[in-house]
Amino acid sequence: MEVGSPEPYEGALRALNAFKREVVGRSYKGRFVQIFLALKFYEQYIPSIHSGTFIQSDVLQSMLDDLYSKSSRPLNACVVSIFENNHLARTGVIPIGGKTSSNIWRNNLHLQKGIGCYASPNELASQTFLDQDRSDCRHLVGNLEGGSCELCESGASYRREEHRKWLRIDPGGNGFAAVDLMNLDNFLPYVAPNGDRIPLIPLIYTLYHDSNPALSIGAATDVSVEDFCSDFNFTEREFDAYFDQSLNNPQNRSFLQEFPSLAFAPAAVATISTTRLGSRPRTSRLRTPTLTGTLTSPPRSHHGWDAEQFVYAALRDDGWDVHDVSRQQVGYDILAHKGRRTIYVEVKSSVGYCSPTFTAREWQQAASHGENYILAIIEKYNPTNSNMIYWVVDPTVSCRGRERNVMMHSVTRSSWIGEVRGLSDI
Repeated sequence: MEVGSPEPYEGALRALNAFKREVVGRSYKGRFVQIFLALKFYEQYIPSIHSGTFIQSDVLQSMLDDLYSKSSRPLNACVVSIFENNHLARTGVIPIGGKTSSNIWRNNLHLQKGIGCYASPNELASQTFLDQDRSDCRHLVGNLEGGSCELCESGASYRREEHRKWLRIDPGGNGFAAVDLMNLDNFLPYVAPNGDRIPLIPLIYTLYHDSNPALSIGAATDVSVEDFCSDFNFTEREFDAYFDQSLNNPQNRSFLQEFPSLAFAPAAVATISTTRLGSRPRTSRLRTPTLTGTLTSPPRSHHGWDAEQFVYAALRDDGWDVHDVSRQQVGYDILAHKGRRTIYVEVKSSVGYCSPTFTAREWQQAASHGENYILAIIEKYNPTNSNMIYWVVDPTVSCRGRERNVMMHSVTRSSWIGEVRGLSDI
């Protein structure tokens, strides 16, 4: 679908506003849905609650502004409020007719009126705790209206609002970390309450039209469902749960009827992830597998390891003769030999979920070495704790790569998670 014309953009906003008013109702939490979409879009840059790291509040707010800002609009009215058919000022900018600087996102991130929570990673990994009303939380002091959290050192108080728990707030003031972003049960009550899924066609137009040229979606002029799923890191299961691409959906239908020149092709969801780079394409269902990997412990020192050292240790402990060549810029980080086989291992890590990016040299090496080129991925990376390593063989063929203008090759997370193997099977 072509996304360059301004008239359909206005129509897309009207359609999404109608979805809120006529389908879900005024209680639909559109601002929180925008935060969720941003967490998915930036998921490789958002630390996991298990990583031991955090993203600062002002950085996260800037990322949200960047995703939703429209390039042709002034800074004091450029951030689209998707379900309100409105545009707001960027954070820190005085809006049109206003007297104080805009602060779009902060209240929705913290516990007073938002989806932030000070609980431990173990608690936030529990579905029971995630589903528990905040008024019943063991850490609540007093009542939800005017009460406080015993874990919050600043003494911030609740304002009576009940919200899901999507972010961990660091009690030490270092920012936020995200809970499991693939946990449908935690996000469905806001994104698609009562099964009312977001109409996909106007949503795609709204997100991509006039978007920030510094982002990966900024250069898009013709966007498919596959592009959307890739850019926002949605698996088949997530896509089917959150979005409605049917041409019978009232908002999809009315939007296309208003702008008949737009051509939209619904995707066969089972083939969203079948377009791959490489000379040996294959098809597979996009799925959410049970990931298996190699758990590797850190050294006894307190200084931590680089991600490459975790992979080095795992291979060494498995009987490989291992050589660290990461400083030589040869297109892989580790050269390993066992028996009659030599493998070339590239290590990619992220403090959140990982959609690794390859340089042209790395991608060429991967294509050249085929099944002997191994992608070792560490998500939620913590240099001072144990980490799980996921092994992917021959990523130029087994994963879907997208060539960027700067000659980097990006592998989507929804692509590589279906190709994970055990260390003994690489």
